[in-house]
Amino acid sequence: MRQCVLIFICSFLFIFHSCNKENDERLKYIGDWNFKGNGYSYSGYYIYDSLLNSQWTYDETFTTDYNDSTGSIELGDNSNEIIIKYCESCQPVIYNLNENGEQQWSQNSGGNVGWTLTDTTFFKIVTPSPPSYSPSFSTYDIEGWKL
Repeated sequence: MRQCVLIFICSFLFIFHSCNKENDERLKYIGDWNFKGNGYSYSGYYIYDSLLNSQWTYDETFTTDYNDSTGSIELGDNSNEIIIKYCESCQPVIYNLNENGEQQWSQNSGGNVGWTLTDTTFFKIVTPSPPSYSPSFSTYDIEGWKL
């Protein structure tokens, strides 16, 4: 009798745990992903001639850093965590999904930084553009898509 109760309890816990995993909303993100980084730098300045006439000029640089198509998203230990690896050799980063969905934004350096995640796309602003005029600045963001 004792053995039957123990088997019943173990079976119930196994089924409960399996069903709980199947209903996990984070499962739609799990899998192989590809990520790329986009950078932009701007520097504007005046050039003066001998008569002190000025002309505004600027330098712009666009960069794109492609990863090796070996990024991934995995389940975290806690029920609201996912783990993102931007590439095979990259350190994993833990993201907390909030109660409002799969995004988190905040003010940093006067601009919005944060990330958003759907079941097939990821976007993160790492370095925002300045909130007002600046003669020189850089921005950086990360884009991802599920493979």
